[in-house]
Amino acid sequence: MSSKDEVNLKNIAGNDVSIFLYRFELRGNGIDFVLNQAIAEDMYPDIDEKMKPLVHACCETLSRYRQFSVGNTIMDGNFLVTGEFEVMLSKGLGRHFAQDEKVRLFQDAKNIADLLAVVMDRGTQELKKGKRLHLSPIDNTPNPRKIKKELEKLGKTKHQQAKIQWLAEGVQLRPGLRQLRPDDLPPDVTASSGYDHRGLCYVFDHKIFGELGRIVLIKVGEQEMLMQADLYLGQENQEPAIGKKKKEIFEKVVTTVNACFDGL
Repeated sequence: MSSKDEVNLKNIAGNDVSIFLYRFELRGNGIDFVLNQAIAEDMYPDIDEKMKPLVHACCETLSRYRQFSVGNTIMDGNFLVTGEFEVMLSKGLGRHFAQDEKVRLFQDAKNIADLLAVVMDRGTQELKKGKRLHLSPIDNTPNPRKIKKELEKLGKTKHQQAKIQWLAEGVQLRPGLRQLRPDDLPPDVTASSGYDHRGLCYVFDHKIFGELGRIVLIKVGEQEMLMQADLYLGQENQEPAIGKKKKEIFEKVVTTVNACFDGL
């Protein structure tokens, strides 16, 4: 996460901007989150903790579509002169998204904007009361373990919401479908909730080798789910032998989960 002090008069779509909030920029093989400098300086630790996992999730989603971006700014969020918040993707990028995934991405983009609005409002109220606090600089260095825990919380909430929705819609499980049990997984492998804009997400870790990958269940029809598996690539300096071993273990996980969907 980084910040820059600048005024953007127009957003990606060319609409007049009142307050620049943030943008996601392509940078090498990654994506930078560029935050309004003034807001960054007024950031509160509790707001920062809530925002980081949302920024991380948006970066992961945008990374999957980076090759379709026509410019370095792949997504931005601003308050327009009309007072409305607008989030925009790079021109033409939206057509490459599945609708549900784009809706969830935009919802988290709005959630980030809401948190930034809290920062601005809280600071304004403190100034009016003459109680402006001296804030220590926020450490922008990501803590992968902490972010993963926060994403797990978001994932669990998403799972509960999905279950409630399925009950409300009267969705019936397919005959022959069985629930995955811990004993079904390879030795030393555990599963936890993850957070992904595509759908319901499960993250798999190995006791020795760390994160193996994730499996995302994507709804593609009223009674149809697509299972998508993503191998965790890890650090660039990872030893080839370890990478190969993690791939072998994760492939066993994918085979096991897929068998649950195939039924008996």
